[in-house]
Amino acid sequence: MKKVLLGAAVAIAVAPGLATADEGKWYLNPAIGYQVFDGDRDLDPEATALFGVEKEVGAGWGIELRATFADADHYRGNPARDAEVAGINLDVLRYYKMEGSKWTPYSAFGIGHAQADYEGLANDVYTQLNVGGGLRYALSEAWSLRGDARYFYGTDNETGDGIVSLGLSYAFGGAAPAPAPAPAAPADSDADGVPDSVDQCPATPAGVAVDARGCALDKDGDGVPNYRDKCPNTPAGRKVDQFGCKYVLKQTESIKLEINFALDSDAIPAAYRGELEKVASFMKKYGGVKAVIEGHADSTGAAAYNKQLSQRRADAVRNALIQGYGIEPNRLSAVGYGEERPVASNSTAEGRKANRRVVAVMEAETER
Repeated sequence: MKKVLLGAAVAIAVAPGLATADEGKWYLNPAIGYQVFDGDRDLDPEATALFGVEKEVGAGWGIELRATFADADHYRGNPARDAEVAGINLDVLRYYKMEGSKWTPYSAFGIGHAQADYEGLANDVYTQLNVGGGLRYALSEAWSLRGDARYFYGTDNETGDGIVSLGLSYAFGGAAPAPAPAPAAPADSDADGVPDSVDQCPATPAGVAVDARGCALDKDGDGVPNYRDKCPNTPAGRKVDQFGCKYVLKQTESIKLEINFALDSDAIPAAYRGELEKVASFMKKYGGVKAVIEGHADSTGAAAYNKQLSQRRADAVRNALIQGYGIEPNRLSAVGYGEERPVASNSTAEGRKANRRVVAVMEAETER
């Protein structure tokens, strides 16, 4: 009996969550089973009655006190060898709950006390260890079916028995189920009061008045929302710009500067004075125009020298426009590319002449 009490204490100690046992359900587990006895007993397999009281002791764990009883006959019909076999066990159960499923498998192990009372022989009293598992199927909140299979090992007489059983369990007590969480408010990522599921303008700036579709209000219907509309009373049908104001059609005016230079020279040929005057007049007419004067050279001579030469050519044209025609210096910049950007082959005289050049393209937008 001391072994049984010690084993019961160990079983309780290993069950986690015992501190919350008062919150778990209780189960009454009556069952009918079939017991197969160790060959040394000389007993026929026999129907077995089982009854257990089980307590949940944490998420997925339980402790059960279970009794078994079988009235077994001697396998050769000797009445003196017939026996009533009873046992009581304290078991730890580990449940493996599956979300959304009515089926719950479990494993079990435990320790107990058993006794075989023979008709004509001395009684056999022994300690039993058991291991096994089973499957529970929920019929309702309170009722469930439970199938179970165990192997029992007698530590005193070195016997091995087995029991399979099917029972009907009744659950009661335990903590009340947690109330269902309140429905979450519909997501509204831009906080405009219109749920994302129907918001056709999901990135409305904070504080902007919106319509039922979640889009910013547009008083004059010109396609530009009120918060961006700088001309909020545009007549219907008028084409507007990004600020909701009258759309002004524009066109681009452009002029090209191109001057060719003599070999190894940065002097502007007199033939191009008219080119400079034309460009200066364009820049004075359109005061917002700025230009980059690009200088180039052919491949005659060293590349480093040609780089310097092309810069002097670009500077010469820039200075002519500033000093000779009064163009503001901050509207013009000059850069030399040397022989890096040829427009013709440097293997011919004509090609090299074409590459000794200064170019610039200036554009201005004007209203039609």
